[in-house]
Amino acid sequence: MPQFDPKKLDELKSFAEELADAAQQAILPYFRKQIPVSEKLTDSPSGQPVTDADLKAETAMRQLISHRYPDHGIIGEEFEDINPGADLSWVLDPIDGTRAFIAGLPLFGTLIGLGYKGKPILGVLDQPILKERFIGAGSLSTLNGKKIRTRNCLSLTNAIYATTDPRMMLGATQQAILHKLMRLTRITQFGGNCYAYAMLAAGSIDIIVENDLKPWDTFALIPIIQGAGGIITSWSGESATNSPHVLACGKTQLHSDVLPHFAHH
Repeated sequence: MPQFDPKKLDELKSFAEELADAAQQAILPYFRKQIPVSEKLTDSPSGQPVTDADLKAETAMRQLISHRYPDHGIIGEEFEDINPGADLSWVLDPIDGTRAFIAGLPLFGTLIGLGYKGKPILGVLDQPILKERFIGAGSLSTLNGKKIRTRNCLSLTNAIYATTDPRMMLGATQQAILHKLMRLTRITQFGGNCYAYAMLAAGSIDIIVENDLKPWDTFALIPIIQGAGGIITSWSGESATNSPHVLACGKTQLHSDVLPHFAHH
């Protein structure tokens, strides 16, 4: 992680929680209500639904950032980028897991990431229904203020493997990887969205493999996983920051065992 003034980071962490509170207020009135759903233009094989809750939550966060830190950049799922070349930029996904939100399932979350010179330095995942807030910064990740750590799982045969949607794995080669990991691991879990990454950081899931991702899907999750002792990279073992292909593991040894399976993805 790039060097950054700890006092300033504490200030920005408190502000990130204000953003999460604002998103909550926008989202909660829509949960388990009959709401209109639109489809965004996308090349994603599983589509991209969007609701008024997504739009209002991101708008609320953007307004707070623009008022408090007008020189900061804002990169979000629902609207155009603002000051994208700024040293400090917020990366927002108001509802990661919109399908789960529409279905009334609390397997979604608001993702708030902060980058310094393009590198993630702070991440917040807020789950407003379960009242769970995961925060990662530096070498510490917390759930509602309590330190969390990844699970000490070192073998595939004992691992819990998660991916949000098997349709993320495109073509025969990627589908073969999906099914091989399903065979090699103890349990496979579908449908977790960002919440699966939170559970990896908290020690309940061991491996996550996903494809077809955008920067706002992962940016906030990187500090949370790293601060809990986990590792998250691209399928080639490089930075996950701008990669559509992500491999997250609770332990480095497990990551080393899984990574070779992607040699010819």
